[in-house]
Amino acid sequence: MPKEAVVARVFISHATQNVAIATQIRDWLDPDHETFLEVHPDDGIQVGEAWRERLHHELRRADAVVCVVSEPSVRSSWCTAEVAIADALGCLLLPVQLGGVIHPLINHLNHIPHATAREHLRKALRHFDAGGRKLAKDQEPFPGLDAFSTALSAVFFGRDTETRALARKVRRAPGLLAVVGPSGCGKSSLVRAGLLAQLADDPRWLVVPPWLPGNDPLDALARAVRKTAARAGLRWSAQETKDRLVLDGLHGVARELVDDDRRLLITVDQAEELFTRAAEKDREQVATLLRDAIAGNVRVVATLRSEFLDQLRTLPELGGVHLGSYVLAPLAREVLNVVITGPARVAGLKVHPELVARLVEDTASGEALPLLAFTLQHLAMGVPRGGTLSSERYEHLGGVHGALARHADEVLDFAVAETRASREQLLARLASLATLDQTGRPTRKRVSLAQLDSRTQDALEVFVRHRLLTASGDHQGRWIGVAHEALFTEWRPLRTAIDERQIGLRAAQSVELDASQWIEGGRADHLLLNEDTFAAVEPLVAADDLSPAARRFLDVSRGRIDVLRRQRRRDRRQTISWLAVFLVTAVGAAGLAAAQWSVASGERDRAIARSLIAQAQVARDHSPRLALRLSLAAHSFSPNADTRSELNARLAAAGQLRAGDPLALACEVAEGGLTAREWRQHLPELSYRDTCATG
Repeated sequence: MPKEAVVARVFISHATQNVAIATQIRDWLDPDHETFLEVHPDDGIQVGEAWRERLHHELRRADAVVCVVSEPSVRSSWCTAEVAIADALGCLLLPVQLGGVIHPLINHLNHIPHATAREHLRKALRHFDAGGRKLAKDQEPFPGLDAFSTALSAVFFGRDTETRALARKVRRAPGLLAVVGPSGCGKSSLVRAGLLAQLADDPRWLVVPPWLPGNDPLDALARAVRKTAARAGLRWSAQETKDRLVLDGLHGVARELVDDDRRLLITVDQAEELFTRAAEKDREQVATLLRDAIAGNVRVVATLRSEFLDQLRTLPELGGVHLGSYVLAPLAREVLNVVITGPARVAGLKVHPELVARLVEDTASGEALPLLAFTLQHLAMGVPRGGTLSSERYEHLGGVHGALARHADEVLDFAVAETRASREQLLARLASLATLDQTGRPTRKRVSLAQLDSRTQDALEVFVRHRLLTASGDHQGRWIGVAHEALFTEWRPLRTAIDERQIGLRAAQSVELDASQWIEGGRADHLLLNEDTFAAVEPLVAADDLSPAARRFLDVSRGRIDVLRRQRRRDRRQTISWLAVFLVTAVGAAGLAAAQWSVASGERDRAIARSLIAQAQVARDHSPRLALRLSLAAHSFSPNADTRSELNARLAAAGQLRAGDPLALACEVAEGGLTAREWRQHLPELSYRDTCATG
């Protein structure tokens, strides 16, 4: 058996009277299995060892438990406890029968007589062991950007520990189990090629093919159920299956497919589509079907991007359902070697050691695992069994980068056709997923989907589905980024779009740095952008290129600059007001002098008008509107050719001279719509100081 294959850890439970048979069973099993037999002299319980603690430890580690069922074992309280614990832990139970005895705790399981048990045990454990499967003839060992299927379980490497842990969790946990992790980390592959491959031949489970919700989740569920019914000999049509789900519910359909001793496993793959693609009423309907069925003997596993877990948990239709989660981290870099060489060995292919090293280096991390599989798929095309995957062919393909560029062109065309957005718009959005390092090299960054419009979100979801972008989430929201930085440098259209945004990206970097210093400095005002720097930077940066903190920094800087501008305007107006007070005081003095030498009111008014005109001429350069108001006041005191001429001059200077009554026009300009008559009515209430101060 291959070294890297999943092999079950086996615990043999037996009564003291059946030691010889238990030892015989241990000898039957493949030596690659890690088998625990308490009386074995090498790896059993040693003299002086705490036997209870050791038994509990080994049971918790076990994947499969061979139960030697006899009269003594049924009477033994400890043997009964071992069976109960193993069943509760979700272990694979394999009863070996002595003397026709059936264990009452597991009487729903088929008991194999000892005389014929050897091959049955070995076959059952081979089904558990991922390496025990063989690749079908002409089947490719690498799935490309698609997830591994159950049929490819023989070439699914690198997730041995996770497969065992998930299988145990599903066997023992009721309700709904969400397998969560960032996009591209291998959730679907783990469930399909790991979990379902193990449970497919387990007589205690009937596995429904995985289904994606899409735009019509009820139809997708019905098609998966129909395939399962066909395996059970039920010839349901598509419409009949959907009608049964609507009328009888999923729990009613489950009763027709399995009896009380079996469980029905339903797998919802990419369950985030319930929120991104399905209509609300369809999501509610399917969630209700799942909730009602889980109350019976149905178990549900859903693969889900991390950022959607809270939305799944808060669905009202799933209220009261036990919702567990299994968090899948990206594959560790040190495991990539096995991911490359394991499938190739099963397919009878050799991989040149130099190529393995280059593939690991170019892939960099488990987040880019789909891109590695895509490249390997192209490397293996046309290579016969016994052939070698070489570095020369890798160079000919252009490496991960060349294969990636061709695929990116195709996905861009899909996104344009699906969303009707232009290529330039989509490339600009993709370029916003890049930032520049200190050497000017584009590097990836995460962007919040909340800051993008709906059309852009839909377009980027196309890239997520085709594994060129990864989506993840946390308590702050959903985030999106490229799966591999080679997309920036090796895909020419995107590289060009980034080059065109170099100045903006540099400006965005500068703002990000200033924003960090502002935050670290306690958000002090003196760390905000000054007016000149803000005016230079603000037109260059796009909102998509900035983090929320940097956008907040720009907004606060803008607000601070506006406050300073208003303060300067107030200072100027105050200066003008004091000047106006001085001028009006002088006018008042002139008026008083005129009253002393002219008793006639008309002469006094004309003198005031002349003084006002003189002051208007003084103010015309620094405050045209003040000059217009003074001219208007002069005309109000003494309507004559001189004051009208002065009004026309002020209007012409303000660019407001046009056909019509110049007096009415002047009132409109100076006081925002007062007619000449209204001006005269309000004139006694308006002091010269007030008139000037509001200029």
